[in-house]
Amino acid sequence: MANLRHLLPYMARYRLSLLIGLCCAIIGATVSTLSPYVLRLAVDELSTGTILLSSLTRYGGLLLIIALADGLFKFFQRMLIIGTSYAVENDLRRALFARYMQLDQSFFSQNHTGDLMARATNDLSAIRQLLGPGINGSATALFTFSAAALLMLFVNVPLALIVLLLMPLTTLIFILVGNRMRRTFTKVQDQFGTLSTRVQENFSGIRTIKAYAQEEAELAVFAADNAHYRTLSMRYMVLSGALWPLMTLGLGIVAALVLLVGGRLVVAGQLTIGQLAQFNAYLVMLSFPMIMLGWVVSLVQQAAASMDRLLEVLTRKPAITNPEVAIPLPHPRGEITLEGVGVRYTSERSDDRLSPRPAWMLHDISFHVPAGSSLALVGATGAGKTTLVNLLARVRDPDAGRVLIDGIDVRQLDLANLRRAISYVPQETFLFSRSLRENVAFGVDQADHAAIAHATTVSCLANDLDQFPDGIEAMVGERGLTLSGGQKQRVAIARAVLRNPAILVLDDALSSVDTHTSAQILTQLHELLRGRTSIIIAQRAATVRDADQIIVLHDGQIAEHGTHNELLQLGGHYTAMCRRELLEAELTD
Repeated sequence: MANLRHLLPYMARYRLSLLIGLCCAIIGATVSTLSPYVLRLAVDELSTGTILLSSLTRYGGLLLIIALADGLFKFFQRMLIIGTSYAVENDLRRALFARYMQLDQSFFSQNHTGDLMARATNDLSAIRQLLGPGINGSATALFTFSAAALLMLFVNVPLALIVLLLMPLTTLIFILVGNRMRRTFTKVQDQFGTLSTRVQENFSGIRTIKAYAQEEAELAVFAADNAHYRTLSMRYMVLSGALWPLMTLGLGIVAALVLLVGGRLVVAGQLTIGQLAQFNAYLVMLSFPMIMLGWVVSLVQQAAASMDRLLEVLTRKPAITNPEVAIPLPHPRGEITLEGVGVRYTSERSDDRLSPRPAWMLHDISFHVPAGSSLALVGATGAGKTTLVNLLARVRDPDAGRVLIDGIDVRQLDLANLRRAISYVPQETFLFSRSLRENVAFGVDQADHAAIAHATTVSCLANDLDQFPDGIEAMVGERGLTLSGGQKQRVAIARAVLRNPAILVLDDALSSVDTHTSAQILTQLHELLRGRTSIIIAQRAATVRDADQIIVLHDGQIAEHGTHNELLQLGGHYTAMCRRELLEAELTD
């Protein structure tokens, strides 16, 4: 539970509200303890048999005033303390989301989306419950217990000591089950993350599920995960539910002792009936702090488990960070140089005997792309082409060698400047649940209609706009569900064109586009790429043949390097790729 200290800086921002709320709790608790004293006066006067209606009215009025004052102070107490908890939750969620945005892609490949969402929802809610109702209830319980205990000592010291010594023993129950509750709640939250991931993946892959008629199979898997979540939740509820009966039993034992000892004191004339009534009223008031204590302990265990999960993200250092003294790149030219670049596999260690693969995915990669020229990367699937271009924008850093833009190591450049200089069109396009216009203009602060129209024309997306009822304002489904693969790729190309970058990377960006449309796009891009550095990854010779230089990757190294004609004369890997493409065309014809 020591991890809860990390909440102190967030709470310190709202210390004034908390302080005023605690002051209201002190006043409210003090006021509430006056009711038993008024009750004592009324009972003692009733026991004489001479009480008047005016006296009863006066006592009733006093009780009503005390109740109103107590309710007023408790209202402000709740507003201030619970309001603070929502403010802290808001700050924590912003900090968590900001850290998500800072972390590198390897983090997201190692963690399920549903689990990351659960941390930003369920875990934060558990912490808010502790900081809001938890602190509010604890303050009420602590101050009420203190005030009632003090007044009980004034009434009768021996009887008060019996209550004050026996009632705290119920806290031993919390100590015995508290750690087990925390461990169980951690398992509940982890399983909830697994369940959320399952739902998110099924929704995202609903087309595939239906295409392969796997609805029943996925239902069975979900049912198993859901049943495990129910089992863990019930296990936690059993532990949590056991607190209340045990507490009620402890309080009942104390009440019985008070009645027995207090009754004997009344018979002996050492205590009045009114004082015994007052004492029992205080005993009832002390019951609430004991019950509240059990609930707060439960909240503390939940919040501690949730804070553990949040700290795993909040304390994680991103692998890619901006240098302390970053070099700005306000006017990039687009010159690219790689010097002895090497990239290791991230999933295996170099000494892993179980892995049949070598430690290096890419090794000793060196080449130079002058500003305004074009480079094509070809090679078999898994050759490392995408990994290589990811080094440019520092999606990851090389394990050996250097990557330079305009003669400067990218690790020394300002990260925002660097990434604004590069537009990347991936093979698998991600679209947001927004309009086509917003998806095309993503990453551009101000995009006028003419610029968007030009981008959609270059990408040939304009050819399909008539198919949509609202044209460029048409809403796309989640992840572009309403668009075909080719249409999504053209949106990505339009997005990249609109940014007007110094370096344009097309990572197999025409793989889902038909041959005719691909030729149209290449023709449109030809003018756009003039004077602009471009890197093209493709599997078609027709796509890369006009590049200024072509690099063939094989076994993690540069196998061939030259122009289209130069590589054909070598009769190597590139020639074989061109021959296969010609053979496929002939067979198709």
